[in-house]
Amino acid sequence: MAWSWSEQVDVTREKRISPERPVYFISDLHLGDGTRSDIFMRKDRALLELLARVRDEGARLVICGDAIDFHQAWGITRVLKAHGQLLRALSDLADKNGVIYIYGNHDYDIALFSELFRWDVCARLRIGADIVVQHGHQFDPFIGPELKSSAMMTRVHHLVERVSGTWIRMPLHEFYTPGNRFAYWLFHKLWLVGKLRNVAYRKLGLAALADRAERFARYWVRSESGDPMEMLWPSLRSAGELGASTIVCGHAHMPGNVVHEGVRYVNTGSWTYGWAHYAYFDGDRFLVRDWLSGREFGDELYRPALEGHLEHLDFDRWWRNQYLGWFRYRSAELRREAA
Repeated sequence: MAWSWSEQVDVTREKRISPERPVYFISDLHLGDGTRSDIFMRKDRALLELLARVRDEGARLVICGDAIDFHQAWGITRVLKAHGQLLRALSDLADKNGVIYIYGNHDYDIALFSELFRWDVCARLRIGADIVVQHGHQFDPFIGPELKSSAMMTRVHHLVERVSGTWIRMPLHEFYTPGNRFAYWLFHKLWLVGKLRNVAYRKLGLAALADRAERFARYWVRSESGDPMEMLWPSLRSAGELGASTIVCGHAHMPGNVVHEGVRYVNTGSWTYGWAHYAYFDGDRFLVRDWLSGREFGDELYRPALEGHLEHLDFDRWWRNQYLGWFRYRSAELRREAA
């Protein structure tokens, strides 16, 4: 149970629906206060167009968590002022077609969604017998077990971005700003100091602290290199444990439609920065697309993880492969040349 501004709300509820109607999935809108640090980036009109399609088709809409970024906006009033038309459209769609909302790691005031916007809130959704939908933070090895501490770190992160006026984000090739390039360089220097500290920890019998630091560096590298939030394999395992052939998640912000050993992993991507991802299920097959460009996603972004290229990639090796000197990084420079 979680305490809200109005009442206690069960955030473990599982909902079931039939696959008779088409379903659109979106997640990680992160609607903020409309300022420069609002990572939704004023795509209200584009999302309104998608909602119109959902309404006209008589389809369901499932929001897989993190619709409102309270950590960035500091309160619902600022979000309503910045994105009022969009939130009204979502509320109207809830009345007409139904909107199901999956609880995410940014959604600490969960009753707000059911009472103000009339969304049907749950922790997990089952569609038919073999499709499971969750936000995905449950599979994140750092955020999942430590929601409260991760929320505090997120607030600090947003504040640093707001004050500095630059993005400090992964993956680097998407946010190749001077500030982010310096932040990566600084993280490497902190890692070098941390390696010495980890040796000291082990000598002092504090191996658990050293192990945690090394796990976080691995988490950083995998998130940068093709398995964001390290949630691909835990998600696939969870689908099998739940008796599902398909699991749909958000959280990772990297769209994909992946099949591995007969189990499908669908990531709905996000609506942050220049992205506008959604997934669609017509009762038979899944599609994952970008609303703005029309690009369709398969498993191409997840191939490094699927093909095992990340298993032995530690932070030191990643740095040697990536850093070109003078705050330049290989993957981002190659992306810039291709553009």
